Amino acid sequence: MDDINQIRNLVNQAKREERKASNDMYNHENRANHEQSQLESCLNYRTECLNGLKTAKDSGLSVVQIRECQLLVKYLDSVVETRQYKADISQEDYEKAEAVWQEKLGSLKNYKQVLEKLETENKDQQNEPEQMVKNNRLAHNNTYRLYNEKN
Repeated sequence: MDDINQIRNLVNQAKREERKASNDMYNHENRANHEQSQLESCLNYRTECLNGLKTAKDSGLSVVQIRECQLLVKYLDSVVETRQYKADISQEDYEKAEAVWQEKLGSLKNYKQVLEKLETENKDQQNEPEQMVKNNRLAHNNTYRLYNEKN
């Protein structure tokens, strides 16, 4: 019975660890999605600026305005690089958190299987004395019946 209680405690601990790992994974996933979204926004804005530069001379922008757009594109290049780095790191963190969660989930399943096995064995052991009593009664009744039939 002590084994079962110990395993139950381990199952409860594994449940808490799995839940915590799941929450961590969820937070990392949200962060990775946010960083990816920020990166895509920067890339789209950069593309718009580059398209504007292509038509800048035709639209009548001055040389100073064109130079400002070029500087903006350079600045956006550095922002995109930073955002790409953050998105990559966030994605790696998410993947690590997912691996931890998978590990915790596997441990939880293993502990549950061990607990079910122990509970089944314990139930069978508790049923053995009852079954022996039933078998003894049945044997006694059969003996009594055979004895009565001979007399």
